[in-house]
Amino acid sequence: MHQYKFVGDYRLRSAFSSELKEKFGKQISQSELVIPVPVSRQTMRDRGFNQVTGLFSFAEKKMRSDILCVADKAQTSKLGRRDRLNKDNLFFLKSKDCVGREITLLDDVYTTGTTLHQAAACLYEAGAKKISTISLAR
Repeated sequence: MHQYKFVGDYRLRSAFSSELKEKFGKQISQSELVIPVPVSRQTMRDRGFNQVTGLFSFAEKKMRSDILCVADKAQTSKLGRRDRLNKDNLFFLKSKDCVGREITLLDDVYTTGTTLHQAAACLYEAGAKKISTISLAR
């Protein structure tokens, strides 16, 4: 994961694609709305890609990357557990297309759950009906 996410070896995105598709393809295809956890503009400039959309590229036609955004922040991977749990919610909406909808939220790694919980809180505040999550690793 380090080689993929932080060294930028984008070819590794396909290492788990068949397993992810096999395990979660049906859930994703049946979801009303599929939203990958976004990366900040700074992370996109530095890394050049969103690791979540890369991992779940088999679902790219279903994904909506234009709804949820995140402000620039310190890399979460560099924070300790306590700091992760106490960090401010930096997620915000660009679109209200989530109102009344069932959403599948995608992420790469579930560490403390803070990222998914905060992203889901933002979507629920905007009126999302139900949110399920999928992560590659925990």
